[in-house]
Amino acid sequence: MQPIDFDSWPRKQHFELFKHFSQPYFNVCVQLNAKALYNYCKAHQLSFFQAYTYATLKACHAYQPIMLRIINDKPWLLSNARASVVELAADDSFRFSYFSDKANFTEFAVHASAVSFNAKSQPLFSDAFAQTEGQADLIHISVLPWLNFSAFSHAFSEGKCLGIPKFVFGQLNKQQQTMPLAIDVHHSLMDGLHVAKFINILQDTFDNFCKD
Repeated sequence: MQPIDFDSWPRKQHFELFKHFSQPYFNVCVQLNAKALYNYCKAHQLSFFQAYTYATLKACHAYQPIMLRIINDKPWLLSNARASVVELAADDSFRFSYFSDKANFTEFAVHASAVSFNAKSQPLFSDAFAQTEGQADLIHISVLPWLNFSAFSHAFSEGKCLGIPKFVFGQLNKQQQTMPLAIDVHHSLMDGLHVAKFINILQDTFDNFCKD
């Protein structure tokens, strides 16, 4: 990652305004059109879950504001991000899988399958958890395939905040082929306009997945 030139950064005052808020994140909930992505995965017997996780990582790398983090009370820009993804284990409790970005979906699917299998066989506080959670180069992804929600809120602590964005994907509506997405971002780093631009990039990534 690299530091942002804070004195010349257009968001300098906005950053200072929001960084000490007790709850500095704001949430937006939208419906994504998943028709092209879902149909492609179904036709080619691919994991829809892996596909939209891969697409989310790609979209994040394509949009600078969502790659910003807060380190030592200053903004920094990531060059690469990993996904910390909540997955369900056999006992109906969750585990964290840590997915890295890959050059193409074929590589990502092999990587994600191996990571998921290993994560689900470990306790929540695994070695991977100890080595990874709390690092800045993450995005947080949760999946609620049982709920077609229209709003969402997260548990949060009063500790120091890195500005990591949080995504929650909901249940696919197979008739309309839409799915809800809740996205939480740190207001020091992004405004509503930035979220809208990111969602457009994510939608394009969904739509053009088959061209990867």
